[in-house]
Amino acid sequence: MSSSSGLPAVGAHCALAACNLNDFLPIRCQCAALFCAAHIAPDAHACPLLAATPRGDQSESFKLERCAAAACTKPSLESFVARSAAVEGRVPALCPGCGRAFCAEHREPAAHACAPPPPDPAAPPAPVKNAAAKALLAAHFGTPASRDRAGSKPAAAGSARAQEAKRKVAAMKMRQQAKAGDPKDAAASVAVDQRLHVRVAQAGQPATERVFWFRKGLVAGRALDMLATHFRMTISDSQPLRLLLTDNGADGAALQNDRPLEEQISDGSTLVLSR
Repeated sequence: MSSSSGLPAVGAHCALAACNLNDFLPIRCQCAALFCAAHIAPDAHACPLLAATPRGDQSESFKLERCAAAACTKPSLESFVARSAAVEGRVPALCPGCGRAFCAEHREPAAHACAPPPPDPAAPPAPVKNAAAKALLAAHFGTPASRDRAGSKPAAAGSARAQEAKRKVAAMKMRQQAKAGDPKDAAASVAVDQRLHVRVAQAGQPATERVFWFRKGLVAGRALDMLATHFRMTISDSQPLRLLLTDNGADGAALQNDRPLEEQISDGSTLVLSR
């Protein structure tokens, strides 16, 4: 159903002519007319049933439950519709938290400082949330424990995969801060897939760690010479300098100076300059 303006008709207009408010949640009086919350009280809309009821019986005919909020004298929403045959099977207009009846102003839990009653120890336990879905998954795919037994890999293999994934994430972050280890490559255009990004620090001095990138085909000895220059370290026969690979917490395996870096380290590796 649509209104004359083309908009869908939602709710209803208050039956009180002086109001005519389009209320999205109108309330039906015992006289069968719909009213807004402000005019649902029988005396607020001059209810015809109120006028037709003998004076001595008016209190019984229109005895409405008051709002449960402290100091509020308004009737509760539930009291207006509780005896209406037009709303059979409806959900009661009660607070879902404390189960009490309130007026339109206090019906929200936050408006009446809702305090749910303590759980009844004799009440049956509440159904487990998503129990049906979990049972369906278990029937078709088994329990988590059974899936682990059937398809899990050895712990060592899983740990290796986790370390590899962690290393790749670290490598992505390193690319944002890495500087060219070879001064000649600083202004050159070298594709990312042709670079090896590494963290380098002096042995025993983690605070000196810096991030560099080298061409994959560069031999380790040449990279060692460049790093010695960056860290202002000297190389001599009496004080040889080595480049150690310390990935995965290893003590450090010395790189072979005559072999390319790509044959000895991975992108994102950690190296240490040691004597």
